[in-house]
Amino acid sequence: MKTKYLIEEWNETHPRWHEFGACLELVAPEQAPFVFEEYYRAYQSYLLVALQSNEVVGFIRFAVQPIGPEAKCPALYLNGVQLTEAKIHAFAVREDARGQGIGTELQKQTIQRAKALGCYQVASYSSYGRDANHHIKLSLGFAVQPEVHGDNQQGVYFIMPLKINTPLGIIG
Repeated sequence: MKTKYLIEEWNETHPRWHEFGACLELVAPEQAPFVFEEYYRAYQSYLLVALQSNEVVGFIRFAVQPIGPEAKCPALYLNGVQLTEAKIHAFAVREDARGQGIGTELQKQTIQRAKALGCYQVASYSSYGRDANHHIKLSLGFAVQPEVHGDNQQGVYFIMPLKINTPLGIIG
């Protein structure tokens, strides 16, 4: 039986940062460019790490960015305020730690952190074939839009609204 897990927020100055890098390279090396390349350093990033028996077994990394420019569109504004999103750039759980709610909890804590940061929404892209990731997001209530990227890769764009605009104002 696996032990309970703990979720912590780390940054690049954390003394165990290299352990996150090792977990990323082990479980999702294709996501490394989304964490370490310069484009993704343009905005404030946040990392939540899942620890089990004091080992890194999962993570989620997101950046707070304006809505629009990543899609080569102008930034969106509401009542003169630029809207931001928590864009998930990397998310994975080690295979031996799956099925324990770790991935779901990482997503839930990302939603809560994004709300606290004043984000309008949480956004995430995932290629087809990542059924566990899709299941988590759909079960949490993310909206979904299938799409094809320029390289002909089929995937799914997920959006979780955090603030709702009503005739009475913004709720959230």
